[in-house]
Amino acid sequence: MTGGPRAGGGPLLAWSSIMIALGLMLAIWSGGEAAALLFLVGPVPLLLLAAWSRLRPAPGGPRLLARVSIPVVVVAIGVALAAIGLTGGLWLVLVGAEVGVFGLVWLIVEIRSERRRAGG
Repeated sequence: MTGGPRAGGGPLLAWSSIMIALGLMLAIWSGGEAAALLFLVGPVPLLLLAAWSRLRPAPGGPRLLARVSIPVVVVAIGVALAAIGLTGGLWLVLVGAEVGVFGLVWLIVEIRSERRRAGG
């Protein structure tokens, strides 16, 4: 057995299966409208990602994880603001994108510093 995790595509597979089931129910009850059929096409990238994640070999070495990862929360808040901005207006999309980019840069800096501490 290797030390790394294996078959990490389970949550993606479950989520895409739920989305497909909901899309099928919506397509059946709406009479096959085009908008309902879009819910059946949406989970296809998730299914591909889940299959790729399951077929990928486990990493050989120990995994490096950050101790405290506040930047991930900042990125998630930025993405959520940008998504809400699609209905709220362009200004909220731009604010969400700015918060997301700030969190992404912060995350990159955190990952680099963790790797430097582990490497030497």
